[in-house]
Amino acid sequence: MDNFWLFSLLAPVCLAASNLIDNHVLHKRLSDAVAYDIVTTWATVPIAIGIFLGWKVSFAFDAWFVGSAVGFAFAFLFILYNLAMIKEQGTNVVSVIYTSPLFIAILAAVFLAERLTAINYAGILLLVFSAVLVLYRRIDMKNVALGFILAYAFAASVSRVVTKSALESVDVWSYYFWFLVGGIIGTAILAVLRPRSLSAAVKKMDATLLLLIAATVGISTVGLLLLYSAFSLGSVALASGLSAIQPTVLFVYSTVLLRLRPGAIPPERITGRWANARKVGAVLLIALGALALTGT
Repeated sequence: MDNFWLFSLLAPVCLAASNLIDNHVLHKRLSDAVAYDIVTTWATVPIAIGIFLGWKVSFAFDAWFVGSAVGFAFAFLFILYNLAMIKEQGTNVVSVIYTSPLFIAILAAVFLAERLTAINYAGILLLVFSAVLVLYRRIDMKNVALGFILAYAFAASVSRVVTKSALESVDVWSYYFWFLVGGIIGTAILAVLRPRSLSAAVKKMDATLLLLIAATVGISTVGLLLLYSAFSLGSVALASGLSAIQPTVLFVYSTVLLRLRPGAIPPERITGRWANARKVGAVLLIALGALALTGT
């Protein structure tokens, strides 16, 4: 397995672990979407400082402007993700987000001129279907969380295509540094606009919450760096297609956590008459989709 596929595979494995921690914190410890956005983003300040001191950060336009703009946008978009996590089951949220490879494949073809084979596109479809199969239950179309998730999914799709374009000319570490800078600036504005949210979050801080925040920030940093590294090496559509395994990985993580710590997150189960068939189907679709993506 070359580095492109290795990074593409490891990224969702890491990011699903971050989703699991977010699910727990937002349901059990800090149910404020804005406050959680601010504290998790500000927790990246040491990472940004470390990159700046340990790496020759690029000041090219595609690094500082594009990276900062995407990071600034996500300072506000992460609120949609957090709200969805509060209002919906974690696996549902991530399952809907990972319909985004369909958007990405279209955007990459139009704006980046990425040309994949028919088998590759079929692999993306299979992996997206695998994400849908692990939905906890049918999402209520009247639930505003659905709107939050879909808006986030489309914005994430655009950001990945923009990121891929920038990484054609700048290195991953520089881009990620400026992404963090943009996020820190955006959340500083949020802190000014919502001081009570930040104040309430500070009052709830204890050693456990700080450790959980550090864990989700550290794990998501590794996941994003792996994902961006994959983008720098190959097709954004293929890397994003493989990332559609993330809901299934999250479902496995959640099931294990609930066996070890009942009540740590809302109950995760695939219900209905075809529950077991859906579980098996998700695994099979992942296998078939991965084979189709790699062209083997």
